[in-house]
Amino acid sequence: MGKSKSKSGWEEFSTGLVIAAVFGILWLRGGSWIWIFPAAFAGVIPMMHGLRKALEERSGRRERVESRTRRPEDSEREVLRLARNHGGVLTPSLVALESELSIAEAEKVLESLASRGHSSVEVRSNGRIEYEFAEFKPRLESPHHPPGEQS
Repeated sequence: MGKSKSKSGWEEFSTGLVIAAVFGILWLRGGSWIWIFPAAFAGVIPMMHGLRKALEERSGRRERVESRTRRPEDSEREVLRLARNHGGVLTPSLVALESELSIAEAEKVLESLASRGHSSVEVRSNGRIEYEFAEFKPRLESPHHPPGEQS
């Protein structure tokens, strides 16, 4: 079986408009109120749904273009700032929540930083994947003993 392609928002809008117009003309020509119901249900409602869908498609396209123009260095810098602000531990969902990145983009940046040795990946017992940035983790040093000195 072939895969059916769904209509775009503008196709749904124009189809609904044509159907509403046909039933509207029948109502005007015949004067019977019976044509109003098919005009509304087969024409106006699908037309409004198509308009909403077309506007969503348009805004989604704009978001994809904006994300393509973001430089990888900017995304990395943003993730590093978040790591510093969160004690050196991040998850993709936390990055997506507190940045302009999607979860998929956040995962890609975090994986890239980990593969280049800037962070480590830890899988917790509950299955949560965390990226740890050692240089941003709080140090447990005593103020009286320099690092590496035994007491």
